[in-house]
Amino acid sequence: MFNSRELEVISNEYRVELRNQNSKLKKVWGFFLGLVLAIIILFIVLFPNQFDKGGTAWILPTYGGACLLVTIIGFIVSFSYVSEKPAFNYLYPKVIEKMNLDDGTFMQYDSYVKKDNQFNKDGGLFTRMASVRVRRKIEGYTSNQMKYEIRDCIMTTSNGKSQQTHFDGTYFVLYKPMNTSVQIRSNGSPHLKGTKFSRLKEEESFKVYKEQETYKSSMDEHLIRKLNDLKLNENIKRVYLGTIDQELHLAIWYKKHPLRKVKQLNIQELNRIESVLREEKNLIAEFSEIGFF
Repeated sequence: MFNSRELEVISNEYRVELRNQNSKLKKVWGFFLGLVLAIIILFIVLFPNQFDKGGTAWILPTYGGACLLVTIIGFIVSFSYVSEKPAFNYLYPKVIEKMNLDDGTFMQYDSYVKKDNQFNKDGGLFTRMASVRVRRKIEGYTSNQMKYEIRDCIMTTSNGKSQQTHFDGTYFVLYKPMNTSVQIRSNGSPHLKGTKFSRLKEEESFKVYKEQETYKSSMDEHLIRKLNDLKLNENIKRVYLGTIDQELHLAIWYKKHPLRKVKQLNIQELNRIESVLREEKNLIAEFSEIGFF
């Protein structure tokens, strides 16, 4: 838990990060606003008679007015907009640093990791074609020395006209011998390359898929019970779990993600953030213990 002195230091630095990010945003919108105004003035100077003709009189007011309105709104909103980047780039790593000091652990934190999509292809929970954006990534080891990774990420595909979101939440990878090939899903079907699955019809709470010509094991039963426990959390929208030889993949899609942008930072909010990060760590630790009885 954080104390008032720690809050004061972190809060002051966080406000600086917010102001810096907000200043960048205002400069961007200010640039576009100035550019639109310059183009409108240029068109008026170059084509002074455009408003005298019915065929052209509507062009500048329509298109120029629309662009001007959008940039004015963007510029005004930029003064009060709170970016998520300071939370991911500064605040959350500060909390992880505190947790490492308190617990004697060595969790590693990284934000906005580029070209980090292999975990999705390996896990086979979502389409391999998805574009993956990772906001944060935490790596560490459980008490029984199993490596884990926790990502806050969004996966989307686009056809050029519309965008579909396949997942937006927290994605866990636990490196653990599983001895089973199963997917337990709130919806959808497996996307694991090279493995054919059959759905178990007797399961009602989730869609459960087993590798063809295999049967439900005691490990599968433990995993299903664990996901049923997770469903008791009213903030969880969907849950996906899959296993491969040496890995367990778990994806939780929240109704409202508990860790995104932070507008007001006080001692309660700071301790809440630590609590959420500890819950993620504890959850992956619980899965590391499944099968060891």
